[in-house]
Amino acid sequence: MLEDRRSEVLRALVEEHIKTGEPVSSRAVLERSHLNVSAATVRNDLAALEQEGLVQQPHTSAGRLPTVAGYRYYVDHIGPGRLRQAAQAKITTLFGDVHIELSKLLRATSDLLTEITDLPSVVVAPAFARENVRAVHTVQVANDQILVIAVTEGGRVVQQRGRIRVPVTPLEIEEAQQIVSTVVVGRALGNPPDLADVQGEVSEPIKETILTISDSLHLASTAGSEMFVGGTQRMTQVWQDLSTVQRILEIMEREAEVMDLLATASGTSIQLGEDLDMAVVSKAYESLGEGGSVGVIGPMRMNYKRAISAVEEVTRELEEQIGARTD
Repeated sequence: MLEDRRSEVLRALVEEHIKTGEPVSSRAVLERSHLNVSAATVRNDLAALEQEGLVQQPHTSAGRLPTVAGYRYYVDHIGPGRLRQAAQAKITTLFGDVHIELSKLLRATSDLLTEITDLPSVVVAPAFARENVRAVHTVQVANDQILVIAVTEGGRVVQQRGRIRVPVTPLEIEEAQQIVSTVVVGRALGNPPDLADVQGEVSEPIKETILTISDSLHLASTAGSEMFVGGTQRMTQVWQDLSTVQRILEIMEREAEVMDLLATASGTSIQLGEDLDMAVVSKAYESLGEGGSVGVIGPMRMNYKRAISAVEEVTRELEEQIGARTD
């Protein structure tokens, strides 16, 4: 733990570097910190911070830059920020629309986060398993194949292809769909009933279609979470180094890696890259016992106060909105 003055010197240096992107002089630190000390004292504190590995000096005559450890200390001790009134109004407007479908809401949430923070954003939806089914539809795509579409009460749509072991007609598919719908509508997608006893006296094609629809719904319930990414077109504005942009794009194209970067436990998570100029601010939320997350991805010198405030406020509103839909 740093003494209060050196902690304030480090805070001023980090925030000045975030603002300018340049090495920070002791004079600039003194002006931003408002400490009632001499420039010599600040220089001594910067030298001490450098010895502790929290700042570095590119060359002798230059100012200093925060290291990864310096950023880590800063974000772990940062004070709360406040969103601008215009940003808060945009959040209130988006989440005031209770009729927007959940998938569309999550997409709009990622776009809003990018607009507020000027950073790429990621919103991960909760898994489907515990959402109740509102409707089931089927579309015949071949003589022995159907596309099963389930619409949840939260307004999300999940699709799954299924193969029927015998040829089937559109009328037989429709009858099978109606039989399944009478049983699964209103139940959790991940908790389908045993359809063995509800088929009655039906033909073999209908029976096989019922089983295919049921299996498809089960597979749909175990599918991975939806992920909505916004603001990738801004990456060349956020990172000037094109090789860094390329590496981050490669990460964002691999869903599993993005999931690993985002918060999965309660509280706000801030992850800093060790060998890559990248920071991730994220927060988890919960719906029906299933977890999702909201986050922004940016360079190490992002505006953390704004990013944290935006992620926390958006996550809170999103969780309340989803909770209202399931009450």
